[in-house]
Amino acid sequence: MTDEEMLELMKRFRRGYAKADQEGLAAATTDDFEWHMHYGEPGTDSPTGRVVKGVDGVMKEIAWREANWKNVTYENMVERPAGDVILQMFTTKGTDEHGTDYHLNVVDVYPVRDGRIYRKDTYWKGVK
Repeated sequence: MTDEEMLELMKRFRRGYAKADQEGLAAATTDDFEWHMHYGEPGTDSPTGRVVKGVDGVMKEIAWREANWKNVTYENMVERPAGDVILQMFTTKGTDEHGTDYHLNVVDVYPVRDGRIYRKDTYWKGVK
């Protein structure tokens, strides 16, 4: 894929995520899509973080975040194609499910296969 095609794919994914559009997300991701979260499940030592599988899993995570996180903002978004991955960097602020404010710098890595995103690896750095 060209850099322009990679950025267009990312735009479609981002739009699907922002609108919680299941069909839009499905069109941008592979059937075996996985989201490797920034944290692991309690009681595990998995370095990959909690893994959300498929568009149905993404939709559940979006719904949970909308119900539990408040005043979420995103700033300083930068997206860069890099071979067969797309790098996305941004800053997010908000209040988490415990009522704690957060301010985080985020890097998401999106590997692409056959013109679709097959994984989202999320890395957070910040102070809670």
